[in-house]
Amino acid sequence: MIGLMLGDGHILRKQRKNSRFIYAQSSLRIHHLNYFNHVLSLFKPYLSEDFVLKNRSFRDKRTNKTYSSVSFATLTLPCFNLYRSLFYDSNNKKIVPSTIQNLLTPIGLAYWIMDDGSIQNSGLHLNTYGFTSSDVIKLKTAIENLFVLNGENPLKCSIHKHKKGDRIYIWRESMDLLRKHISQYMHKDMLYKINSG
Repeated sequence: MIGLMLGDGHILRKQRKNSRFIYAQSSLRIHHLNYFNHVLSLFKPYLSEDFVLKNRSFRDKRTNKTYSSVSFATLTLPCFNLYRSLFYDSNNKKIVPSTIQNLLTPIGLAYWIMDDGSIQNSGLHLNTYGFTSSDVIKLKTAIENLFVLNGENPLKCSIHKHKKGDRIYIWRESMDLLRKHISQYMHKDMLYKINSG
């Protein structure tokens, strides 16, 4: 859940009661669609029996291109309230929890990479454009220290400026360590994102 919330997941709360999880993918290439269906299968117990996938098209004002997306929404349930309170501020803006270093796990990082990662110069970019600079620093620190308790060296990361905002770069020198700890959690169609498989 943590990795999906750092990526393409959102939580909507209805009138201060319970919350629903919403997940969307805008890249409908077959390997992304297979991954979307994998995420959908994880949330089947939380979907109504007659749920319907939502398909929509939208125009990106920056590029003037039309994109398609597919999404699903769970039932409104109390189990999602915790994640709503962790990942949203009082203005309903998505944030990084102050406790992210305790929340992020290798599984969470794998799902986040499957959502928002892209291989770059034998390293990996994590697109963090929706977060503030201070939130991106928190995320970088959490990633660096993720495997230290296992006796591993910290992952080498840096923050790169991009026209869309800040993003995290995991250095090529740390990719073997990253693959060692997260490959087992990656969907087979998304292993290309860590230059594996």
